[in-house]
Amino acid sequence: MIMLHEGRQKTDLTGIWKYKIDADLNGEEAGFYQADLDLSDWKDIAVPNNWYLTEIGDYFGTIWFRTEFVPKKIKDRERVFLRFGAVDYIADVWLNDVYLGNHEGIFNSFEFDVTNLLKAGEKNVLVVKDTAERETTEYVNAKMDEDTPLSEPYRRHQAVAIEQVKGHMVDAMHRPGSMTSFRQDGNSAGIWDVVELVVRPDVFVEYAKISTRVVIKKDWLGDQQDKPDGTAMVSLDVTLNNTTKEVVTSGLDALISPSNFESDAIHTRSRKVVLSPGRTTVKFVVTVEEAKLWWTWDHGHPNLYNLKLSFLNDSVDIRFGIKECVYDEKTGELFLNGKKIFLRGMRYISSLWMSEANAEMWNDDFQKMLKMNINSIRIGSHVEKDGLYSLCDELGLLMWQVFPLHYCVSDSDDFISRASDMTRDMGMMLTNHACMGMWSVYKEPEIYFLPDKPNNYHRLCKVLKETLKQVDPVRWVHLGDYREGVMNIMLGCCNDGDVDVNDKIIPPHIVEFGNQALPCMETLKTFIPEDKLSVWPPEDWDIWEYWGLFYSNTFKFAKLPMGNSLEEFIEITQDYEANAVKDQIEFLRQRKYYPVSTMYLYYWSDACAMIGSGLLDYYRRKYKVYDYMQQVYTQVLISLEPTMHPYRLGREKVFEVGNSFTAKVWVNNDHWHKVENATIAWEVVDVAEEKVVASRKFTLDLLPDSVEIPDHIVLPLLAEYAGKAFKVNMSVVGLDGEVHSENWLDFKVV
Repeated sequence: MIMLHEGRQKTDLTGIWKYKIDADLNGEEAGFYQADLDLSDWKDIAVPNNWYLTEIGDYFGTIWFRTEFVPKKIKDRERVFLRFGAVDYIADVWLNDVYLGNHEGIFNSFEFDVTNLLKAGEKNVLVVKDTAERETTEYVNAKMDEDTPLSEPYRRHQAVAIEQVKGHMVDAMHRPGSMTSFRQDGNSAGIWDVVELVVRPDVFVEYAKISTRVVIKKDWLGDQQDKPDGTAMVSLDVTLNNTTKEVVTSGLDALISPSNFESDAIHTRSRKVVLSPGRTTVKFVVTVEEAKLWWTWDHGHPNLYNLKLSFLNDSVDIRFGIKECVYDEKTGELFLNGKKIFLRGMRYISSLWMSEANAEMWNDDFQKMLKMNINSIRIGSHVEKDGLYSLCDELGLLMWQVFPLHYCVSDSDDFISRASDMTRDMGMMLTNHACMGMWSVYKEPEIYFLPDKPNNYHRLCKVLKETLKQVDPVRWVHLGDYREGVMNIMLGCCNDGDVDVNDKIIPPHIVEFGNQALPCMETLKTFIPEDKLSVWPPEDWDIWEYWGLFYSNTFKFAKLPMGNSLEEFIEITQDYEANAVKDQIEFLRQRKYYPVSTMYLYYWSDACAMIGSGLLDYYRRKYKVYDYMQQVYTQVLISLEPTMHPYRLGREKVFEVGNSFTAKVWVNNDHWHKVENATIAWEVVDVAEEKVVASRKFTLDLLPDSVEIPDHIVLPLLAEYAGKAFKVNMSVVGLDGEVHSENWLDFKVV
């Protein structure tokens, strides 16, 4: 059961602990949990931590952790709980020789009531047995890259049926060994989040689920239409916990006040509650007059309220936002507070080892995202620390959360049961965040090429949706990618880069687009051995495949040349990724609402030091694609769609003498307001001679939330143009001189 802990009196138990590896699994028999154990052969370790980041390294198995602390005296009518923010993966816990219990999971927090076990003013001993075994599923050769120079273990392997609920942290594309038989390497195990004692009264507010509605009312005396009446309903499911043996009666009080905006409006409500011993959940509704709604940063202010719930001697504060995010199943469009919204999104993962995630990292990343006009984040398939979601609440970044199920997991009854319990917990942890917009219970349940794979979509996903709907009956719960209008487009990376996109069926939600490239040499040196870096082309392709230079993707899908040196190949891959991503963004935005509603780049940054698909590598060094994407993720965008058959994104644009260069000029306006008297300009420049061979400039009102084709370019390709390179420069400039968009397209004439 997830319990509210924010704002409570706490004692932080993190710091330097002791640890001992239990490779033989005899720790319990040896009494590792005993308080008076001889620790002379135990070592120090910082907690929280992922043990991969310590001297332990990439170990799979069981490690015991211990710490000692002296608690304060427990006051009358107080309960003390031992809370773990997160332990990967199975935790068994002892306090003062007493076994407290067991917990499975990686992202969901858990607690134990230790009131009667604590020794005030004396040494207390806390012991955690953390078990994170290598997943036991079979990995089989998928027979997809038999004609590569890779040895068999390093060819494409896929899991048969994973039994751990770890998502990206156990099996995903960009992690050590990710496409090979070693795809679990880089163990994320450890006590990676806070450990603390939390004090609550003996009768307390355990949890509150918040749902908000913008109230609609029919205008009977006007146009007879339903429209917002200016109020909102805050619907609460409040769970109270009476740990005494007595029936208690008191008023449950709610006070709602502004959190990040100025207003004198305070809304209060009280309800009499009779509590028997144990847990009781009651419904509580508060109407907010003149409600200030939560918006994404680009369409308004992310207004936040504070809810104070009080019962007897207990009170808790929860920050929330009033909003409705509605999914239209017929069109695939999303509506925020009744207004259709286009999402320029980004997939995000702080790190493969979540103990590294912190507020400084998120602030730096998200401030850069705001400058790139990103208005939505997709977390998947993992769950971040709570602070990240709180920051998205504040910044106005709409969240699409994907739960930690990725690729081929088991569909057994046992697995479905365990995964459902964890999904319920994680839903409870996140649902009150104002930024939460939509959910996916699974990343990619059906992409495997195995002949007999688990029936995850129709078995596991359906039950997970039922479970999550119990937590959040309001928001859209999506089952899994490649269904319900959701698809990935990774042309030249996971798909053939020579696909003619004229023939491609595009759904409303592109939750992964992008490409991949080698990072800079400085980063490569952190994971590729020096003797391998000095040989080009590689003699040992296995090590490069292990660290993300996917041979088939690079040379069969992207069809890239190797170049004459590693330095040249780095430039080749970064150029290709930059151009491919730019083309994909323009192509998708030109199809805004017809049918594209959301688009998410894969990824912001690489989750570990390897060859990845981020705008930034693991060390936050830029790939070339960073600047290209910043150029075309503007709220107003001018772009070209050249008439080409076939039309291949990311490829050089080549036209023949005697024909014409023809292209549609597209202009997107993602603002909800009109851009009046915008100056649209384009020019075609002979690059070698720096000569303008064609141009046009005109003014246009850009309609709110629109995409249109206000012009075409038709340039006859004369014989004198043969062998020349041309650049089309484009811009949109406002009446006040503000440059809304500057863009370009290169082409050659043969």
